[in-house]
Amino acid sequence: MAWDFHDRHGNATHYVGENGTFYTWNGGAIGFLQGEELYDNHGRHVGRISDGWIRDHAGNAVGFSTSASGGPMKPMRSLPSLKGLPSLPPLRGLPSLRPLPPLPTLDWSSYAIDDLFR
Repeated sequence: MAWDFHDRHGNATHYVGENGTFYTWNGGAIGFLQGEELYDNHGRHVGRISDGWIRDHAGNAVGFSTSASGGPMKPMRSLPSLKGLPSLPPLRGLPSLRPLPPLPTLDWSSYAIDDLFR
């Protein structure tokens, strides 16, 4: 399962590789996906991916894939640049307990995707 994700402005910014590693568009390994749960490299839960949407802990949309369904209105996608070569991901931290999933909203989050990993 490889997914490309776009931000609220339609820019291609991140992707999930075949191994579940979450990358920036330029190839930096910044996290990993376990089921629907999204973690940073240290194992801190940062959000979830559901129905093609990256959602923050409040259930607001942070990014979307081309197959995303439901959620807020998607912007027109811009033509993506070439992806950078993926870096070797660091050892994954032990995943923290995930919070209870909030109900998905029809709102865009005030966070950018990178904000989740800070």
